[in-house]
Amino acid sequence: MNHPLWLDGTASLSLLGSAGDPGGAVRTQPSLSGAGPAAFQVALTPEAATLQWEVLHTGKPALQAAYRMHAMARLPAGQVHAYAHSADVTGLWDRIGALPDVRGALVEASAAGVEVLDWPADGDPQLLQTFIDWGWDWLAPWLPPNGTPPSSDIDAHFTGSAGLPWPFEIGGTLDALDLPRDEACFLSLDLSDPIFQQRRLVTRCNADFASRRIAAVTAQVSYGNRSHSAVFTDNETADRFVCPVDPALGRTVTIRPVVSFTASSAVLELPEMRTDTENVLISVDTDGWLTIDLSAAALDWSTVRHVEVGLRYQDDEHGIELVEDFLKFDAAHPAQHYERALYAPVTKPYEMHLSYDLTDGRTVDVDWAPGTDRTVLIPPPSDIWRTVRLSAAGRFDGVTAYLVDLESDDGSGHTSSTTVRLTPEADTANWRTGADDMSSATLKYRLTTVFADGHSTVDAWRDAPRTQRLDIGTAPSAVLDVSIVADLIDFSVVKLVKTTLSHPGPAGQTDTHAVMFAPGQPTSVDLRLPMPDKDAQPQHGYTVTSTFYLRDGGHRSTPVTPGSDPVIVLQLPPV
Repeated sequence: MNHPLWLDGTASLSLLGSAGDPGGAVRTQPSLSGAGPAAFQVALTPEAATLQWEVLHTGKPALQAAYRMHAMARLPAGQVHAYAHSADVTGLWDRIGALPDVRGALVEASAAGVEVLDWPADGDPQLLQTFIDWGWDWLAPWLPPNGTPPSSDIDAHFTGSAGLPWPFEIGGTLDALDLPRDEACFLSLDLSDPIFQQRRLVTRCNADFASRRIAAVTAQVSYGNRSHSAVFTDNETADRFVCPVDPALGRTVTIRPVVSFTASSAVLELPEMRTDTENVLISVDTDGWLTIDLSAAALDWSTVRHVEVGLRYQDDEHGIELVEDFLKFDAAHPAQHYERALYAPVTKPYEMHLSYDLTDGRTVDVDWAPGTDRTVLIPPPSDIWRTVRLSAAGRFDGVTAYLVDLESDDGSGHTSSTTVRLTPEADTANWRTGADDMSSATLKYRLTTVFADGHSTVDAWRDAPRTQRLDIGTAPSAVLDVSIVADLIDFSVVKLVKTTLSHPGPAGQTDTHAVMFAPGQPTSVDLRLPMPDKDAQPQHGYTVTSTFYLRDGGHRSTPVTPGSDPVIVLQLPPV
Protein backbone atom coordinates (compact mmCIF):
# COMPACT_ATOMS: atom_id res chain seq x y z
CA MET A 1 0.00 0.00 0.00
CA ASN A 2 2.13 2.89 -1.28
CA HIS A 3 0.92 6.37 -0.16
CA PRO A 4 -2.78 5.55 0.44
CA LEU A 5 -5.32 8.25 -0.31
CA TRP A 6 -7.17 7.44 2.89
CA LEU A 7 -6.48 5.26 5.91
CA ASP A 8 -8.52 4.43 8.99
CA GLY A 9 -8.76 1.65 11.54
CA THR A 10 -7.62 0.45 14.94
CA ALA A 11 -4.58 -1.29 16.39
CA SER A 12 -4.68 -3.58 19.41
CA LEU A 13 -2.09 -5.00 21.79
CA SER A 14 -2.68 -8.12 23.92
CA LEU A 15 -0.54 -8.65 26.99
CA LEU A 16 -0.54 -12.43 27.30
CA GLY A 17 -0.74 -13.66 30.88
CA SER A 18 -1.40 -10.21 32.26
CA ALA A 19 -3.68 -9.89 35.23
CA GLY A 20 -3.69 -6.13 34.81
CA ASP A 21 -5.93 -6.14 31.72
CA PRO A 22 -8.81 -8.57 32.36
CA GLY A 23 -10.90 -6.91 29.67
CA GLY A 24 -8.64 -8.15 26.83
CA ALA A 25 -6.57 -6.16 24.33
CA VAL A 26 -5.61 -2.50 24.57
CA ARG A 27 -6.85 -0.58 21.51
CA THR A 28 -5.73 2.66 19.92
CA GLN A 29 -5.84 4.45 16.58
CA PRO A 30 -2.54 4.27 14.70
CA SER A 31 -0.94 7.24 13.04
CA LEU A 32 -2.48 7.84 9.62
CA SER A 33 0.81 8.97 8.10
CA GLY A 34 4.18 7.43 7.48
CA ALA A 35 4.45 3.74 8.37
CA GLY A 36 1.31 3.86 10.53
CA PRO A 37 2.94 3.52 13.99
CA ALA A 38 0.74 3.00 17.04
CA ALA A 39 1.50 3.91 20.65
CA PHE A 40 -0.10 1.91 23.48
CA GLN A 41 -0.44 2.85 27.12
CA VAL A 42 -1.72 0.54 29.86
CA ALA A 43 -1.55 0.52 33.63
CA LEU A 44 -0.33 -2.77 35.11
CA THR A 45 -0.38 -4.01 38.63
CA PRO A 46 3.07 -4.69 40.18
CA GLU A 47 2.47 -8.42 39.79
CA ALA A 48 1.51 -8.10 36.11
CA ALA A 49 4.48 -5.83 35.35
CA THR A 50 6.86 -8.32 36.94
CA LEU A 51 5.29 -11.16 34.97
CA GLN A 52 5.59 -9.31 31.66
CA TRP A 53 9.22 -8.39 32.29
CA GLU A 54 10.24 -11.92 33.27
CA VAL A 55 8.43 -13.55 30.34
CA LEU A 56 10.01 -11.07 27.92
CA HIS A 57 13.54 -11.90 29.07
CA THR A 58 13.04 -15.68 29.19
CA GLY A 59 12.56 -15.71 25.40
CA LYS A 60 8.86 -16.51 25.48
CA PRO A 61 6.73 -14.06 23.45
CA ALA A 62 4.40 -12.13 25.73
CA LEU A 63 2.88 -9.58 23.32
CA GLN A 64 0.47 -9.85 20.41
CA ALA A 65 -0.27 -6.94 18.05
CA ALA A 66 -3.00 -6.64 15.43
CA TYR A 67 -4.05 -3.97 12.93
CA ARG A 68 -7.59 -3.83 11.52
CA MET A 69 -7.47 -1.18 8.84
CA HIS A 70 -9.24 0.17 5.76
CA ALA A 71 -7.30 1.97 3.05
CA MET A 72 -8.21 3.69 -0.18
CA ALA A 73 -5.36 2.52 -2.37
CA ARG A 74 -4.27 4.87 -5.15
CA LEU A 75 -4.52 3.42 -8.67
CA PRO A 76 -1.62 3.84 -11.11
CA ALA A 77 -1.63 6.80 -13.48
CA GLY A 78 -3.10 4.83 -16.37
CA GLN A 79 -6.34 3.44 -17.74
CA VAL A 80 -7.44 -0.21 -17.79
CA HIS A 81 -10.62 -1.58 -19.39
CA ALA A 82 -12.29 -4.76 -18.03
CA TYR A 83 -15.20 -6.19 -20.01
CA ALA A 84 -17.38 -9.31 -20.42
CA HIS A 85 -20.09 -9.77 -23.06
CA SER A 86 -22.95 -11.68 -21.46
CA ALA A 87 -24.16 -13.59 -24.54
CA ASP A 88 -20.64 -14.56 -25.69
CA VAL A 89 -19.47 -15.70 -22.24
CA THR A 90 -22.66 -17.73 -21.69
CA GLY A 91 -22.40 -19.34 -25.14
CA LEU A 92 -18.78 -20.39 -24.56
CA TRP A 93 -19.29 -21.53 -20.96
CA ASP A 94 -19.57 -25.31 -21.40
CA ARG A 95 -16.93 -25.48 -24.12
CA ILE A 96 -14.12 -23.61 -22.42
CA GLY A 97 -14.76 -24.36 -18.74
CA ALA A 98 -12.37 -27.34 -18.78
CA LEU A 99 -9.65 -25.71 -20.94
CA PRO A 100 -6.26 -25.07 -19.28
CA ASP A 101 -6.30 -21.44 -20.46
CA VAL A 102 -9.85 -20.12 -19.96
CA ARG A 103 -8.76 -16.49 -20.05
CA GLY A 104 -6.90 -16.93 -23.31
CA ALA A 105 -9.96 -18.58 -24.91
CA LEU A 106 -12.20 -15.71 -23.76
CA VAL A 107 -9.79 -13.12 -25.16
CA GLU A 108 -9.44 -15.03 -28.44
CA ALA A 109 -13.24 -15.05 -28.83
CA SER A 110 -13.49 -11.34 -27.79
CA ALA A 111 -15.94 -12.48 -25.09
CA ALA A 112 -14.10 -11.03 -22.09
CA GLY A 113 -10.77 -9.49 -21.28
CA VAL A 114 -8.68 -6.88 -19.51
CA GLU A 115 -7.12 -4.24 -21.79
CA VAL A 116 -4.48 -1.63 -20.95
CA LEU A 117 -5.64 1.54 -22.72
CA ASP A 118 -3.04 3.87 -21.23
CA TRP A 119 0.06 3.39 -19.13
CA PRO A 120 3.02 5.67 -18.29
CA ALA A 121 6.06 5.10 -20.49
CA ASP A 122 8.21 4.70 -17.37
CA GLY A 123 5.55 2.71 -15.48
CA ASP A 124 6.53 -0.37 -13.48
CA PRO A 125 5.85 -3.51 -15.65
CA GLN A 126 5.34 -5.65 -12.54
CA LEU A 127 2.75 -3.19 -11.21
CA LEU A 128 1.02 -3.23 -14.61
CA GLN A 129 0.77 -7.02 -14.57
CA THR A 130 -0.53 -6.91 -10.99
CA PHE A 131 -3.22 -4.47 -12.09
CA ILE A 132 -4.18 -6.71 -15.06
CA ASP A 133 -4.39 -9.71 -12.71
CA TRP A 134 -6.59 -7.65 -10.39
CA GLY A 135 -8.87 -6.90 -13.35
CA TRP A 136 -9.26 -10.61 -14.08
CA ASP A 137 -9.90 -11.32 -10.39
CA TRP A 138 -12.57 -8.60 -10.45
CA LEU A 139 -14.27 -10.37 -13.42
CA ALA A 140 -13.84 -13.88 -11.91
CA PRO A 141 -17.34 -14.12 -10.32
CA TRP A 142 -18.86 -13.95 -13.85
CA LEU A 143 -16.38 -16.18 -15.74
CA PRO A 144 -15.89 -19.98 -16.02
CA PRO A 145 -15.06 -22.38 -14.54
CA ASN A 146 -16.08 -21.25 -11.01
CA GLY A 147 -18.23 -18.21 -11.71
CA THR A 148 -21.85 -17.57 -12.67
CA PRO A 149 -22.67 -16.32 -16.22
CA PRO A 150 -23.32 -12.56 -16.24
CA SER A 151 -26.94 -11.55 -16.81
CA SER A 152 -25.85 -8.40 -18.65
CA ASP A 153 -22.74 -6.98 -20.29
CA ILE A 154 -19.92 -5.80 -18.01
CA ASP A 155 -17.93 -2.76 -19.11
CA ALA A 156 -15.69 -1.01 -16.55
CA HIS A 157 -12.87 1.52 -16.87
CA PHE A 158 -10.36 2.07 -14.08
CA THR A 159 -8.16 5.17 -14.12
CA GLY A 160 -5.56 6.84 -11.95
CA SER A 161 -8.16 9.21 -10.56
CA ALA A 162 -10.00 6.35 -8.87
CA GLY A 163 -9.25 4.44 -5.69
CA LEU A 164 -9.91 0.98 -4.32
CA PRO A 165 -11.22 0.45 -0.77
CA TRP A 166 -9.00 -2.27 0.64
CA PRO A 167 -9.71 -3.82 4.08
CA PHE A 168 -6.88 -5.68 5.74
CA GLU A 169 -6.14 -7.29 9.05
CA ILE A 170 -2.63 -8.07 10.18
CA GLY A 171 -1.47 -9.49 13.43
CA GLY A 172 1.11 -11.65 15.08
CA THR A 173 3.10 -12.49 18.18
CA LEU A 174 6.11 -10.31 18.81
CA ASP A 175 9.46 -12.00 19.27
CA ALA A 176 11.09 -11.67 22.67
CA LEU A 177 13.64 -8.86 22.99
CA ASP A 178 17.18 -9.21 24.25
CA LEU A 179 17.12 -6.08 26.42
CA PRO A 180 19.35 -5.17 29.37
CA ARG A 181 17.56 -4.78 32.66
CA ASP A 182 17.67 -0.99 32.60
CA GLU A 183 16.55 -0.46 28.93
CA ALA A 184 13.08 0.82 28.18
CA CYS A 185 10.68 -1.50 26.34
CA PHE A 186 9.79 0.66 23.34
CA LEU A 187 9.33 -1.39 20.18
CA SER A 188 8.92 -0.56 16.44
CA LEU A 189 7.23 -3.11 14.14
CA ASP A 190 7.61 -3.63 10.36
CA LEU A 191 4.16 -4.46 8.93
CA SER A 192 5.79 -6.25 5.97
CA ASP A 193 7.01 -9.00 8.30
CA PRO A 194 5.80 -12.50 7.16
CA ILE A 195 3.88 -12.97 10.42
CA PHE A 196 1.37 -10.37 9.20
CA GLN A 197 0.55 -12.11 5.88
CA GLN A 198 -2.90 -13.69 5.82
CA ARG A 199 -4.72 -16.22 3.61
CA ARG A 200 -8.21 -15.01 2.72
CA LEU A 201 -10.89 -17.25 1.21
CA VAL A 202 -14.37 -16.11 0.13
CA THR A 203 -16.64 -19.05 -0.81
CA ARG A 204 -20.05 -19.04 -2.51
CA CYS A 205 -22.35 -21.81 -3.78
CA ASN A 206 -24.54 -21.99 -6.92
CA ALA A 207 -26.67 -25.03 -5.98
CA ASP A 208 -30.36 -25.03 -7.00
CA PHE A 209 -31.91 -24.41 -3.58
CA ALA A 210 -35.14 -23.09 -5.15
CA SER A 211 -36.23 -26.62 -6.14
CA ARG A 212 -36.18 -27.55 -2.40
CA ARG A 213 -34.43 -30.82 -3.18
CA ILE A 214 -31.12 -29.70 -1.70
CA ALA A 215 -31.27 -28.74 1.97
CA ALA A 216 -27.71 -27.48 2.34
CA VAL A 217 -24.18 -27.64 0.95
CA THR A 218 -21.39 -27.90 3.52
CA ALA A 219 -17.84 -26.91 2.62
CA GLN A 220 -15.06 -28.29 4.84
CA VAL A 221 -12.05 -25.99 4.47
CA SER A 222 -8.62 -27.29 5.55
CA TYR A 223 -5.32 -25.40 5.72
CA GLY A 224 -2.60 -27.26 7.57
CA ASN A 225 -3.91 -27.97 11.06
CA ARG A 226 -6.64 -25.34 10.69
CA SER A 227 -10.18 -26.34 9.70
CA HIS A 228 -13.29 -24.32 8.94
CA SER A 229 -16.88 -25.29 8.01
CA ALA A 230 -19.24 -23.23 5.85
CA VAL A 231 -22.91 -24.14 5.43
CA PHE A 232 -24.84 -22.76 2.42
CA THR A 233 -28.63 -22.76 2.20
CA ASP A 234 -28.97 -20.01 -0.44
CA ASN A 235 -27.03 -18.45 -3.31
CA GLU A 236 -26.46 -15.09 -1.61
CA THR A 237 -24.35 -16.22 1.34
CA ALA A 238 -20.60 -15.53 1.08
CA ASP A 239 -18.47 -17.35 3.66
CA ARG A 240 -15.13 -15.82 4.68
CA PHE A 241 -12.15 -17.68 6.12
CA VAL A 242 -8.99 -15.82 7.22
CA CYS A 243 -5.84 -17.25 8.78
CA PRO A 244 -2.10 -16.45 8.87
CA VAL A 245 -0.08 -17.76 5.94
CA ASP A 246 2.20 -20.69 6.74
CA PRO A 247 5.31 -20.35 4.48
CA ALA A 248 5.66 -24.13 4.47
CA LEU A 249 2.11 -24.57 3.09
CA GLY A 250 1.92 -21.64 0.68
CA ARG A 251 -1.58 -20.32 -0.05
CA THR A 252 -3.27 -23.57 -1.19
CA VAL A 253 -6.35 -24.65 0.79
CA THR A 254 -8.43 -27.83 0.45
CA ILE A 255 -12.23 -27.66 0.14
CA ARG A 256 -14.46 -30.75 0.49
CA PRO A 257 -18.08 -29.96 -0.51
CA VAL A 258 -20.89 -32.23 0.73
CA VAL A 259 -24.52 -31.95 -0.47
CA SER A 260 -27.35 -32.72 2.02
CA PHE A 261 -30.82 -33.47 0.66
CA THR A 262 -34.22 -32.42 1.97
CA ALA A 263 -36.11 -35.08 4.00
CA SER A 264 -33.27 -37.59 3.62
CA SER A 265 -30.17 -38.63 5.51
CA ALA A 266 -28.35 -39.30 2.20
CA VAL A 267 -25.42 -37.06 1.30
CA LEU A 268 -23.45 -36.54 -1.91
CA GLU A 269 -19.72 -35.86 -1.64
CA LEU A 270 -18.47 -33.69 -4.50
CA PRO A 271 -14.87 -33.87 -5.80
CA GLU A 272 -12.27 -32.28 -3.53
CA MET A 273 -11.03 -28.84 -4.56
CA ARG A 274 -7.49 -27.48 -4.04
CA THR A 275 -7.03 -23.80 -4.84
CA ASP A 276 -4.84 -20.79 -4.09
CA THR A 277 -7.36 -18.20 -5.30
CA GLU A 278 -9.27 -15.89 -2.97
CA ASN A 279 -12.77 -16.27 -4.48
CA VAL A 280 -14.20 -19.80 -4.90
CA LEU A 281 -17.58 -20.86 -6.30
CA ILE A 282 -18.80 -24.35 -5.33
CA SER A 283 -20.61 -25.56 -8.44
CA VAL A 284 -23.29 -28.24 -7.93
CA ASP A 285 -24.04 -29.60 -11.42
CA THR A 286 -26.33 -32.42 -10.24
CA ASP A 287 -29.08 -32.37 -7.64
CA GLY A 288 -29.21 -36.18 -7.28
CA TRP A 289 -32.44 -36.69 -9.27
CA LEU A 290 -33.18 -38.61 -12.48
CA THR A 291 -35.64 -36.42 -14.41
CA ILE A 292 -37.22 -37.23 -17.80
CA ASP A 293 -39.96 -35.44 -19.73
CA LEU A 294 -42.00 -37.96 -21.78
CA SER A 295 -44.51 -37.11 -24.49
CA ALA A 296 -46.85 -39.39 -26.47
CA ALA A 297 -48.35 -36.54 -28.50
CA ALA A 298 -47.27 -38.20 -31.77
CA LEU A 299 -49.51 -41.27 -31.19
CA ASP A 300 -52.79 -41.78 -33.04
CA TRP A 301 -55.16 -42.33 -30.10
CA SER A 302 -57.83 -43.71 -32.42
CA THR A 303 -55.63 -46.81 -32.77
CA VAL A 304 -53.96 -46.81 -29.34
CA ARG A 305 -55.96 -47.28 -26.14
CA HIS A 306 -53.00 -46.56 -23.86
CA VAL A 307 -49.24 -47.13 -23.62
CA GLU A 308 -47.30 -48.16 -20.53
CA VAL A 309 -43.70 -46.95 -20.14
CA GLY A 310 -41.29 -48.72 -17.82
CA LEU A 311 -38.17 -46.89 -16.56
CA ARG A 312 -35.34 -48.41 -14.56
CA TYR A 313 -31.89 -47.28 -13.41
CA GLN A 314 -28.91 -48.88 -11.67
CA ASP A 315 -25.41 -47.62 -10.80
CA ASP A 316 -23.32 -49.99 -8.70
CA GLU A 317 -20.38 -47.55 -8.74
CA HIS A 318 -22.38 -45.00 -6.73
CA GLY A 319 -24.25 -47.59 -4.63
CA ILE A 320 -27.62 -47.28 -6.42
CA GLU A 321 -29.48 -50.59 -6.56
CA LEU A 322 -31.97 -51.28 -9.35
CA VAL A 323 -34.97 -48.91 -9.19
CA GLU A 324 -37.96 -49.39 -11.49
CA ASP A 325 -41.10 -47.32 -12.18
CA PHE A 326 -44.02 -47.53 -14.65
CA LEU A 327 -46.01 -44.67 -16.19
CA LYS A 328 -49.28 -44.87 -18.12
CA PHE A 329 -50.20 -42.59 -21.05
CA ASP A 330 -53.54 -42.18 -22.82
CA ALA A 331 -55.42 -39.54 -24.80
CA ALA A 332 -56.27 -37.62 -21.63
CA HIS A 333 -52.69 -37.80 -20.30
CA PRO A 334 -50.33 -37.66 -23.30
CA ALA A 335 -47.35 -36.15 -21.41
CA GLN A 336 -45.75 -36.65 -18.00
CA HIS A 337 -42.73 -35.40 -16.07
CA TYR A 338 -40.84 -38.23 -14.33
CA GLU A 339 -38.63 -37.72 -11.27
CA ARG A 340 -36.73 -40.27 -9.20
CA ALA A 341 -34.55 -39.40 -6.18
CA LEU A 342 -31.14 -41.12 -6.49
CA TYR A 343 -29.05 -38.89 -4.20
CA ALA A 344 -26.10 -39.42 -6.53
CA PRO A 345 -24.93 -37.98 -9.87
CA VAL A 346 -26.69 -39.46 -12.91
CA THR A 347 -23.77 -40.87 -14.93
CA LYS A 348 -25.26 -44.05 -16.42
CA PRO A 349 -27.93 -44.55 -19.12
CA TYR A 350 -31.40 -45.45 -17.90
CA GLU A 351 -33.47 -48.20 -19.59
CA MET A 352 -36.96 -47.81 -21.03
CA HIS A 353 -39.63 -50.41 -21.92
CA LEU A 354 -42.78 -49.73 -24.01
CA SER A 355 -46.04 -51.67 -24.01
CA TYR A 356 -48.87 -50.53 -26.36
CA ASP A 357 -52.51 -51.57 -25.84
CA LEU A 358 -54.20 -51.14 -29.27
CA THR A 359 -57.92 -50.57 -29.87
CA ASP A 360 -58.12 -53.70 -32.07
CA GLY A 361 -57.21 -55.86 -29.05
CA ARG A 362 -53.55 -56.41 -29.91
CA THR A 363 -50.56 -55.50 -27.73
CA VAL A 364 -47.15 -54.42 -28.97
CA ASP A 365 -44.13 -54.64 -26.65
CA VAL A 366 -40.73 -53.00 -27.11
CA ASP A 367 -37.95 -54.61 -25.08
CA TRP A 368 -35.80 -52.70 -22.61
CA ALA A 369 -33.34 -50.35 -24.34
CA PRO A 370 -30.85 -47.82 -22.89
CA GLY A 371 -31.43 -44.09 -23.14
CA THR A 372 -29.70 -40.88 -22.07
CA ASP A 373 -32.06 -38.14 -23.29
CA ARG A 374 -33.93 -36.07 -20.72
CA THR A 375 -36.74 -35.48 -23.26
CA VAL A 376 -38.32 -38.61 -24.80
CA LEU A 377 -40.85 -38.70 -27.65
CA ILE A 378 -42.71 -42.01 -27.50
CA PRO A 379 -42.81 -43.39 -31.08
CA PRO A 380 -45.95 -44.85 -32.69
CA PRO A 381 -46.46 -48.65 -32.27
CA SER A 382 -45.15 -50.88 -35.01
CA ASP A 383 -45.06 -54.54 -35.91
CA ILE A 384 -41.55 -54.14 -37.28
CA TRP A 385 -38.82 -52.54 -35.19
CA ARG A 386 -35.37 -51.50 -36.19
CA THR A 387 -32.64 -51.02 -33.60
CA VAL A 388 -29.72 -48.88 -34.71
CA ARG A 389 -26.48 -49.18 -32.75
CA LEU A 390 -24.47 -45.94 -32.76
CA SER A 391 -20.75 -46.21 -32.09
CA ALA A 392 -17.97 -43.61 -32.09
CA ALA A 393 -15.63 -45.05 -34.68
CA GLY A 394 -13.09 -42.24 -34.40
CA ARG A 395 -10.71 -41.63 -31.54
CA PHE A 396 -11.56 -38.79 -29.17
CA ASP A 397 -8.16 -37.09 -29.55
CA GLY A 398 -9.02 -33.41 -29.68
CA VAL A 399 -12.78 -34.18 -29.55
CA THR A 400 -14.94 -33.95 -26.41
CA ALA A 401 -18.26 -35.20 -27.84
CA TYR A 402 -20.22 -36.23 -30.94
CA LEU A 403 -23.84 -35.00 -31.09
CA VAL A 404 -25.95 -37.11 -33.48
CA ASP A 405 -29.36 -35.79 -34.59
CA LEU A 406 -31.54 -38.73 -35.77
CA GLU A 407 -34.82 -38.50 -37.69
CA SER A 408 -36.93 -41.40 -38.96
CA ASP A 409 -40.00 -41.67 -41.23
CA ASP A 410 -42.04 -44.90 -40.93
CA GLY A 411 -43.22 -44.58 -44.53
CA SER A 412 -46.73 -43.44 -43.62
CA GLY A 413 -45.89 -39.85 -42.80
CA HIS A 414 -45.20 -40.35 -39.10
CA THR A 415 -41.79 -39.03 -38.07
CA SER A 416 -39.82 -39.17 -34.86
CA SER A 417 -36.52 -37.58 -33.89
CA THR A 418 -33.96 -37.57 -31.11
CA THR A 419 -30.40 -36.48 -30.36
CA VAL A 420 -27.73 -38.86 -29.03
CA ARG A 421 -24.54 -37.65 -27.31
CA LEU A 422 -21.43 -39.85 -27.59
CA THR A 423 -18.50 -39.12 -25.25
CA PRO A 424 -15.31 -40.94 -24.23
CA GLU A 425 -17.22 -42.22 -21.17
CA ALA A 426 -20.29 -43.34 -23.20
CA ASP A 427 -19.20 -43.98 -26.81
CA THR A 428 -22.17 -46.19 -27.84
CA ALA A 429 -25.96 -45.84 -27.79
CA ASN A 430 -29.08 -47.58 -29.16
CA TRP A 431 -32.02 -46.02 -30.95
CA ARG A 432 -35.15 -48.07 -31.67
CA THR A 433 -37.54 -46.97 -34.41
CA GLY A 434 -40.52 -48.78 -35.93
CA ALA A 435 -42.50 -48.95 -39.18
CA ASP A 436 -45.37 -50.92 -40.69
CA ASP A 437 -43.28 -51.42 -43.82
CA MET A 438 -39.54 -51.26 -43.19
CA SER A 439 -38.81 -51.17 -46.92
CA SER A 440 -40.42 -47.73 -47.18
CA ALA A 441 -39.06 -46.38 -43.87
CA THR A 442 -36.16 -43.96 -43.96
CA LEU A 443 -33.59 -42.85 -41.41
CA LYS A 444 -31.26 -39.89 -41.69
CA TYR A 445 -28.74 -38.33 -39.34
CA ARG A 446 -26.64 -35.21 -38.85
CA LEU A 447 -23.34 -35.08 -36.95
CA THR A 448 -22.04 -32.21 -34.78
CA THR A 449 -18.43 -32.60 -33.58
CA VAL A 450 -17.43 -30.66 -30.44
CA PHE A 451 -13.65 -30.17 -30.15
CA ALA A 452 -11.61 -29.75 -26.98
CA ASP A 453 -10.46 -26.24 -27.94
CA GLY A 454 -14.06 -25.02 -27.90
CA HIS A 455 -15.02 -24.90 -31.59
CA SER A 456 -17.48 -27.28 -33.28
CA THR A 457 -18.42 -28.42 -36.79
CA VAL A 458 -21.86 -29.39 -38.12
CA ASP A 459 -22.16 -31.83 -41.07
CA ALA A 460 -25.02 -31.97 -43.54
CA TRP A 461 -27.92 -34.43 -43.13
CA ARG A 462 -27.13 -37.92 -44.49
CA ASP A 463 -29.19 -41.02 -45.17
CA ALA A 464 -28.26 -43.81 -42.76
CA PRO A 465 -27.32 -47.16 -44.35
CA ARG A 466 -29.76 -50.03 -43.82
CA THR A 467 -27.58 -51.79 -41.29
CA GLN A 468 -27.85 -52.42 -37.58
CA ARG A 469 -24.74 -50.31 -36.88
CA LEU A 470 -23.98 -46.66 -37.55
CA ASP A 471 -20.34 -45.61 -37.12
CA ILE A 472 -19.95 -41.98 -36.08
CA GLY A 473 -16.81 -39.97 -36.73
CA THR A 474 -13.74 -40.82 -38.77
CA ALA A 475 -10.91 -42.65 -37.11
CA PRO A 476 -7.63 -40.83 -37.80
CA SER A 477 -5.00 -42.86 -39.60
CA ALA A 478 -2.25 -41.33 -37.50
CA VAL A 479 -1.77 -38.93 -34.61
CA LEU A 480 1.04 -36.38 -34.28
CA ASP A 481 1.97 -35.36 -30.73
CA VAL A 482 3.22 -31.75 -30.54
CA SER A 483 4.48 -29.82 -27.49
CA ILE A 484 4.65 -26.01 -27.61
CA VAL A 485 7.19 -24.66 -25.09
CA ALA A 486 7.56 -21.02 -23.98
CA ASP A 487 10.31 -21.47 -21.35
CA LEU A 488 12.67 -19.08 -23.19
CA ILE A 489 10.21 -16.16 -23.22
CA ASP A 490 11.17 -13.20 -21.03
CA PHE A 491 7.78 -12.10 -19.67
CA SER A 492 9.27 -8.91 -18.27
CA VAL A 493 9.43 -7.82 -21.95
CA VAL A 494 6.55 -9.86 -23.40
CA LYS A 495 3.06 -9.65 -21.91
CA LEU A 496 1.28 -12.21 -24.16
CA VAL A 497 2.13 -14.81 -26.81
CA LYS A 498 -0.42 -16.26 -29.25
CA THR A 499 0.64 -19.34 -31.24
CA THR A 500 -1.56 -20.61 -34.08
CA LEU A 501 -1.01 -24.15 -35.40
CA SER A 502 -2.84 -25.54 -38.46
CA HIS A 503 -2.81 -29.07 -39.84
CA PRO A 504 -4.82 -31.27 -42.26
CA GLY A 505 -7.60 -33.11 -40.42
CA PRO A 506 -8.66 -36.73 -40.94
CA ALA A 507 -11.64 -35.71 -43.10
CA GLY A 508 -9.55 -33.50 -45.40
CA GLN A 509 -10.42 -30.24 -43.66
CA THR A 510 -7.89 -27.89 -42.06
CA ASP A 511 -7.94 -27.84 -38.27
CA THR A 512 -6.57 -24.79 -36.43
CA HIS A 513 -5.51 -24.54 -32.79
CA ALA A 514 -4.72 -21.27 -30.96
CA VAL A 515 -2.59 -21.43 -27.80
CA MET A 516 -1.98 -18.48 -25.45
CA PHE A 517 0.95 -17.94 -23.04
CA ALA A 518 1.06 -15.22 -20.34
CA PRO A 519 2.92 -14.59 -17.07
CA GLY A 520 1.87 -16.85 -14.21
CA GLN A 521 0.47 -19.53 -16.55
CA PRO A 522 1.94 -22.88 -17.69
CA THR A 523 4.83 -22.45 -20.11
CA SER A 524 4.09 -25.59 -22.15
CA VAL A 525 1.04 -27.05 -23.90
CA ASP A 526 0.70 -30.57 -25.35
CA LEU A 527 -1.49 -31.19 -28.42
CA ARG A 528 -2.53 -34.43 -30.16
CA LEU A 529 -3.18 -33.79 -33.85
CA PRO A 530 -5.08 -36.41 -35.91
CA MET A 531 -3.40 -36.81 -39.31
CA PRO A 532 -5.12 -38.01 -42.50
CA ASP A 533 -2.73 -40.71 -43.82
CA LYS A 534 -0.67 -43.12 -41.76
CA ASP A 535 1.17 -44.65 -44.77
CA ALA A 536 2.40 -41.37 -46.29
CA GLN A 537 3.63 -39.31 -43.37
CA PRO A 538 4.09 -35.78 -44.73
CA GLN A 539 7.40 -33.98 -44.31
CA HIS A 540 5.49 -31.00 -42.94
CA GLY A 541 2.64 -32.16 -40.72
CA TYR A 542 1.60 -28.66 -39.68
CA THR A 543 2.21 -24.93 -40.09
CA VAL A 544 2.83 -22.62 -37.15
CA THR A 545 3.04 -18.87 -36.54
CA SER A 546 3.34 -16.84 -33.32
CA THR A 547 2.61 -13.24 -32.36
CA PHE A 548 4.44 -11.70 -29.38
CA TYR A 549 2.66 -8.74 -27.74
CA LEU A 550 5.24 -6.54 -25.97
CA ARG A 551 4.81 -4.51 -22.81
CA ASP A 552 5.81 -1.32 -24.64
CA GLY A 553 2.68 -1.63 -26.80
CA GLY A 554 4.32 -3.13 -29.89
CA HIS A 555 4.25 -6.67 -31.26
CA ARG A 556 6.37 -9.01 -33.38
CA SER A 557 5.22 -12.00 -35.45
CA THR A 558 6.94 -15.00 -36.95
CA PRO A 559 6.12 -16.06 -40.53
CA VAL A 560 3.85 -19.04 -41.20
CA THR A 561 6.35 -21.90 -41.11
CA PRO A 562 5.77 -25.58 -42.02
CA GLY A 563 7.15 -28.24 -39.69
CA SER A 564 6.84 -31.76 -38.29
CA ASP A 565 9.05 -31.51 -35.17
CA PRO A 566 7.20 -32.82 -32.09
CA VAL A 567 8.58 -29.91 -30.00
CA ILE A 568 8.05 -26.23 -30.91
CA VAL A 569 10.23 -23.85 -28.86
CA LEU A 570 9.00 -20.26 -28.92
CA GLN A 571 11.56 -17.43 -29.09
CA LEU A 572 11.02 -13.69 -29.49
CA PRO A 573 12.05 -12.78 -33.05
CA PRO A 574 14.58 -9.95 -33.48
CA VAL A 575 13.46 -6.48 -34.48
